[in-house]
This record gives sequence, C-alpha cells and structure tokens, in this order.
Amino acid sequence: MTKNFIIGSTTALLLSGVAAADFVNFDGIVSTNSEGNTVVQMYGVYDNSDAVALNVFNTDIGAPNGFIHNDVQVAAGGTWSPSASIDIPGFSDSSNDSYVTIGYGVGTEAASNGSALDPGFGTGIGGTIPVNAGWFNGNPTNEQTVSAFAGGVNGVSGFAVMVGQFVFTGDIFVFEGEMAANEGAGTNVNFGSGFFEIPAPGALALLGLAGLTARRRRD
Repeated sequence: MTKNFIIGSTTALLLSGVAAADFVNFDGIVSTNSEGNTVVQMYGVYDNSDAVALNVFNTDIGAPNGFIHNDVQVAAGGTWSPSASIDIPGFSDSSNDSYVTIGYGVGTEAASNGSALDPGFGTGIGGTIPVNAGWFNGNPTNEQTVSAFAGGVNGVSGFAVMVGQFVFTGDIFVFEGEMAANEGAGTNVNFGSGFFEIPAPGALALLGLAGLTARRRRD
C-alpha cells in the first residue's frame, strides 16, 4: 500500500517503494561560457518518459576552487536558490551562475522556479554545497516531467530532467547523489543513486585527487 506524504523537505519524500520509471544515472553537458569558466549542466536520467522528478539528496559535490555565483544575491556571496538566477545586464548573468533546480528554468523563468533547498543546505549562500545537502520540487502540483535526452559526458541517453548548473574554474568536478521520482501524484516513489565526474571516470584517482570530496560509493 502506498504511503501518503507531503513534500515539505527531502526527508518527507523517503517513504515509498519502487515505480516503473527507473533511475539510470546522472550525466552532464560540459561547456565553456563567455567568461572562460567551465559550465556543467547536470541531468538526472531515467529509462522512460513517465518519470516525474521530486528531489535530489545525499549529495557530495565539489570542484577544487569552489563554484561561481553571479545572481541577484552576489553581494552576499551568491545563492544556490535558482529563483535568484535572473539576467540583469551589468549585474547578474544566469549563464555564469551556479544553482540547483528540479526541472525548472532560470533567467526569464527564475521567478516561477519552484525548486527549494533542504535545511541541510544551511543558508544556501556561498561557493560550496554541504555534504548530504539536497533540494526538492517545492510546488508538487507543478510536476517536473522528464524529456528526451541524448546524453552528456557519460553518454547516458534516455529521458532526463535538469538538476543544476555548476560554474567553476578549471576542469575537475565531482557530483554524487541520490534522486527520487514517481510517475505522478499518488504513484510510488523510485530511488536511485549515481555518480559523475570530469575528467573521465577514474581519472581523478590517476591524478591523485580521489579525495577531492568525501565520496561514499553506495551499494
């Protein structure tokens, strides 16, 4: 029997069983922006088009020099909240901003972005993400469904929803976490864990940087 739940935090989502839409992995599209910074747009990938993204949790995300923010709260250190990632010429630029999201957009769509940070994020200000922090769809009536995805660095194709943008200097980045999705209101929740890194998987260990983050491989 499916348990009823209210999405008020990531913890409230951890209540259910397995749905038909299975999580495959995280994958990232990597580019360089006009400021010369590395940009990784991260996606959670599923094996069919019925998945509805709920949240990302138990994360361990890092880059050696931290992450760059260029949003309307940049004077306070910048925030991971996507609702602040608004384009204002000469002041803030969403293409050079790090934020997390559950499928919603930023820039002209920032004001309607329903993603919310878990309490484990702290203030959500600054260039790092606390280990085990997460974020969720704070407006569950606005379901964030997946769409066709051709694959990023990992080459994981299927159906995906964007879960964040990470901007930094250099070319080393690690993203590990878990993700929850269902197939719409009243359906069971499916959980999956995944891992993404640049350079290619295994290269960090060869470079002696395997301890960049306190990675915890999950069974």
